[in-house]
Amino acid sequence: MRKHYRNIDVLKGICIIIVIIEHAKWDRAIWKAGLFPFWDRIAIPCFMVISGFVYAKSIEGKSFKEAYNQKLIIRRLKRYLFPFLFVYLLELLVFYLASVSAVRSFLFERFQYQMESDPLEKLSLSMILDGLIRSGYGPGNYYTPVLVQLVLFFPVIYFFMKKFEYKGLIASAAFCFLSELWQYWFKIPKTVYRLLIFRHMMTICFGVYLALGLYKKNKVLNIVSMIIGFVYIVAHSYYKWTPVFFNSGWADVNFVACLFYIPIIAYLIGKEDLHFKPLETIGKVSFHIYLTQMFYYNFMKKDIFIRILGSQYLWCLISVVTCLTFGLLFYFFENKIRMKSCAEKQKI
Repeated sequence: MRKHYRNIDVLKGICIIIVIIEHAKWDRAIWKAGLFPFWDRIAIPCFMVISGFVYAKSIEGKSFKEAYNQKLIIRRLKRYLFPFLFVYLLELLVFYLASVSAVRSFLFERFQYQMESDPLEKLSLSMILDGLIRSGYGPGNYYTPVLVQLVLFFPVIYFFMKKFEYKGLIASAAFCFLSELWQYWFKIPKTVYRLLIFRHMMTICFGVYLALGLYKKNKVLNIVSMIIGFVYIVAHSYYKWTPVFFNSGWADVNFVACLFYIPIIAYLIGKEDLHFKPLETIGKVSFHIYLTQMFYYNFMKKDIFIRILGSQYLWCLISVVTCLTFGLLFYFFENKIRMKSCAEKQKI
């Protein structure tokens, strides 16, 4: 039986709360004063490292052919695609309701609510298909396509790392660097680049590296890594300096910035005695909470709530509580349906 890492659930719980806080769209003055650049982006590399670690443990001891077992791949894809499709259909329903004149009149006149574009545009066949490819709307909607790619390509990544070990980790960093050059030279649109797994390759490979037991706690190397990442984050976030060939939309969480986070993540993953039941529960349903916050922030407008609540901090607190609550309900609802479906199949 595969070992369950409760501390990883805790990390996922912390990270999904950070995601909700980050997407609350803080004023720049608060963002800088709160040192957001040094913690609000740790969630992305942490989830990628955890994915690499957990997936590596799940196929440990398997051959390449066994790792590409069709049932295993389909089961993993279902785990991501079914909840996403539910949320996407819900988004389309909201767009449809917002296109009804009576609803639009009420929202626009009573609350001065505005959508970025005509909701009817989202309901055309071409836009529905485009939304499927882009994984819906709202902040962080790139994450589901990245997870789908991870499921499809992970055995290749795993056996590459197993063969080349430390050299493979260095190669993954070089790959991230080359992907930055590639998107710059070929002028790849940000909307496309954000959906690709390339920029996460180093953190995924580092997760595999941890799972293989190859990571050595080298204090000097960790300090050097954190200093490089720290200097880059300061230069980018506080002085707006970024190499011209880096994708500007993701420069604050690219492979150089991740050098600051990686030693911290490695330390926390190694803390197997890190347990806290509420955060473990939140971590177990983090994907459903992520989808919930994506939907929530897509339709809940910050300016309206700030006008009503009078506080950005209160808006953030309500957002966290709302997304966690409905994310948990979403998970238990979907899990109940899945369990019922499995029971019916067994009867047949």
